[in-house]
Parts: sequence; structure tokens; C-alpha cells
Amino acid sequence: MKSSNTNLGVWNIYFIIKLILVVNGIIELNFLKNIAFIAFLLMPLENKNMVSLRQIIAIPLACLLFYEDSYLPPIWHLFTQLEQISKFDISYLYELLTRFVSLNFVLIVFVSAVFYVISYKVLRITVLVIAGMTLLQITHTPHSPSTISKETQPIASANTPLQESSTALSENEQLNNYRKEFFKKQASLNISFRDDLQQNIKFDILALSVCSLAWEDIKYFNLENHKLLKEFDILFDNFNSATSYSGPALVRFLQANCGQKPHLGIMSRPSGQKCYLLNNLKELGFNTELILNHSGLFDNFTSLVQERGGIDVNPTRYNSKPYLVSFDKSPIQRDKDIFSQWLQNRDKSVTDKMFTLYNTVSLHDGNHFENNMEIMSSETYGRRLITLLDDLYEVIEGLKKSNRPIVVLLVPEHGANIRGDNMQIAGMRDLPSPGITNVPVGLKIIGNNIQRLGGQKHVTQQSSYLAIAHLINQLLEQDIFGKSEFDPESLLQNIPQTPVLSENMLTENDGSIVMQYQNNYYYSFNNGEWTEYKQ
Repeated sequence: MKSSNTNLGVWNIYFIIKLILVVNGIIELNFLKNIAFIAFLLMPLENKNMVSLRQIIAIPLACLLFYEDSYLPPIWHLFTQLEQISKFDISYLYELLTRFVSLNFVLIVFVSAVFYVISYKVLRITVLVIAGMTLLQITHTPHSPSTISKETQPIASANTPLQESSTALSENEQLNNYRKEFFKKQASLNISFRDDLQQNIKFDILALSVCSLAWEDIKYFNLENHKLLKEFDILFDNFNSATSYSGPALVRFLQANCGQKPHLGIMSRPSGQKCYLLNNLKELGFNTELILNHSGLFDNFTSLVQERGGIDVNPTRYNSKPYLVSFDKSPIQRDKDIFSQWLQNRDKSVTDKMFTLYNTVSLHDGNHFENNMEIMSSETYGRRLITLLDDLYEVIEGLKKSNRPIVVLLVPEHGANIRGDNMQIAGMRDLPSPGITNVPVGLKIIGNNIQRLGGQKHVTQQSSYLAIAHLINQLLEQDIFGKSEFDPESLLQNIPQTPVLSENMLTENDGSIVMQYQNNYYYSFNNGEWTEYKQ
């Protein structure tokens, strides 16, 4: 790229592109660093070799500055995931690359280049670029916590609001105090099942743990009225999975009997077993079964849920032909094929009080149909979503026919971020945004010819895993299958509320946090500095 002492030359295109992206809210311009970069490019140099060297240095600097101006996570945050990324196959890496370069971005580059070629001889483009950046600096309001009100206080637990401080606090201090108070109040919450109810329990529990399924993904494909979702007696509209990573989400579910903990809290075994759902059920006579439709090897998934989730069994394997190929080239079985065999075994079994955890990755980003590897996974998500919902609906229909008492829980881990937003490209989940962590949790009661009173109940309040422990506890307390009918409303009495706070942690000091505060969402990279999450 040719540059002169008074003219940015072709570098003007770079800054025109940035100005267009800032105006459209796609990036946030760091005025000081960009002006410094312009000064570096315009700095007078007489030696031609020095001019050439400057251009060589400028290219990586421009890329780094562009990345920093974007809403993408800090580049060091991405480096921590290189080990996992190295396991992706080439086709998936290519697909991820194409998402960074969208059609709109290509059009912006094209328009900027054409404008420069047409205008550079009659306009002082460099002067206009600097003037435009200066005007944006004066008029543009960055997305930061500066709009936090001092008047309205958020809810930190189910019923107790934070107390207003008598001293003026900075925005970051307010948010950090809120986060601290949130975990303090959550630490006091616990639900224990009464062990004297053991003789009355004669039903199974089937937990459907689904990877990459959020309300946003369902709405994107207009599937809110799918027959599966209508089957549930209770459906959560605002359930927070508290993370956008699979393993930690499932561990949180398996530690549902306690209030929400920090990520490091769920990854270290607490004293005693009061938080572990399976331990509480085991004391009531429940056996455990684990089923996966994948290998469970990536990111040590199986070991993680066994060690941190309290599962003391190995996965039960069912033989069926591969349905999909994962992003790490491992085979994935179709959910329908596994459940057809599982239902047959269940009908033959005389054992009751079985907790079955089924984990499916059929919707995971990067999956390809076994017989067609050319189509990008993002283009097949809709088809895979409909297939999964249909398959799970058939599972419920099969359970109805057997009439054996069972409680079905749909507990997705996180969403696919199929739509993407200004902060993250489609498929990216580094920041656990509400569009990714708001998942469709449902409960269905089947068997003993039990009838539901009234229609489906929707839980509209903010909830998380403690609400699941509450529902199971109510099923036990009310001896739900000892009656001919039940009212879902009675199960929801005093159900705990959990405000939205989600975490992704890669190491003890490296992670991201997204939380709601006074109707806005803010994120931090675990450093105490907060920025508004622009959805």
C-alpha cells in the first residue's frame, strides 16, 4: 500500500470501512489508538526502505487494531482455546472463517474501495477520514455501564433486593458489588429431599440434556408451536442455563439442589453431597443410567460429568449406524434410533426408580450429515432441529403407550447462537449472552393414567437449576403418581427465582461473565471492568 507524508493513500479505504461499521453499530472505534495509527502512517520518512518497512509493520498492526475495535473477545482469550480448536476438522475451520467475512462486510469493502477510487483525485479523503473520526468521537456514545441508574436496585436472589449504598459508587463498583451479593445470597439456598418418602416413590425420571438449543434458535425457525413443546405440562420461558458451554451446564444441572455457584465452585467438590441431584435421589432408592449419542471424549465430557456431576456409572451404549459426523470427525447416532432400543429395554425391565440422563449433541455446531459433508453445518441446523424435536416427541409418545410412571425433563445446555449478534458471530459462544443461555426447560408427567388439570403452565419469571430441584421435590412431597390427576400450578408454588448471571471459565483467571442489571445486560472478562452487552 503506497503512502505519502500528507496522504494515507489506499489506507483511507481501511478507515472508511471502519467509519461505516461504527455508524452501523458493528464495531466500537478506539479514537486514540486509531489516530495514533494514522500518525504512524503519515509520519515523514525520506528513506524508501523505511517507507517499505513501515508498510510491512502497518499490516499486522491494522489487523490487531481492527480486532480490538470489534466486539469480539480479547485475542488472548481465543489463544487459550487453541488446543480445542486444533481438534476441529478442516471443513469446520473453513466454515468458521466464512462467518467472520459476511456478505454485508464484503459489500462495505466494495463500496469503500469504489468511493475512494472515484473521489481521491478531487477530495482530500485523508482530511475527511480524520474529520469523520473526530466527529464520531464527539457525538458517538460508547456502550458502557455509564447509563446505570442509582435509583432502581436489582434483585439479587429470589425475594431480597440489594440495599442501596449510602455512598456514591462507580458503575464498575456497583456491578462488582451486585455480582458478589448475588453469589452470597445464592450460597444460602438449598433444597433437600425427605428420605422418609422413599416407600411412596414408584416412578422414573428421564432427563433430556440437549446441546445447542435455546429459545432464540427455536424462534429463528418459527418452531415455538412445535408439537413437542406443547406436550410439556410445565414450560419455562426464562430459564438461564448459566453458561454457554456444555460440560459446565450439565454439571450445574447435576448440582441443582443448591443455589447458583461461581464456576470454580461447581468444579471443586464441596464438602458433603447436599448439592448433588443424583446423590439426593440415590438416598431415595433411585438408580442411575447415562446415555450419550456421541463418544463423550471431546473436552473430556464424560469424565467431567462423572467427576463433577456425581454420576457413578459409565455410559450405556446402543448400536446404530452413524447419523451425523461431529466437528472432530467422531460419529453421532440418531436420537430416534437410540430411544427405540431404550424403550424396548425399559418395557422389559422390572426396575423402577431409575434416573436416566440422556445427552445429545445432534444440534452442535460443526456437525455434518454422514452422507453429505459439503453442506455447512449452519445451513443444516434447521433440518437437524426439526428432526430432533420430532424424535423427542416420538419418545414421549412411546412412553405414553407403556403407561409406566415417568417424569420427563427437557434441560438444554445452551443455545447454538444460530442468528449471531453484534457481539458474536453465528455459532460463537465465548460470551454467555441471554440469547444463548435462555433455554426451553420443560417437565412432562406420564403414566398410571394420570390426568392433568387445566392447560400447560408457563413459568415466566427468571429461573435456573434450583427450580428443577424444587419441581422434583414437589413431585415427591405430593406423591404425584398416587393420585388420578394433578395440577401443574401446585408444583409451581414458591418456586425459586434466580436472576440472570452466566459464566464461561477457561482457567481460574480467564473467562467471561454476562449478567443482567436494571434491565440491561453487561459483560466482563473476569477483570472487574464491565461493558454493556449490545444485542
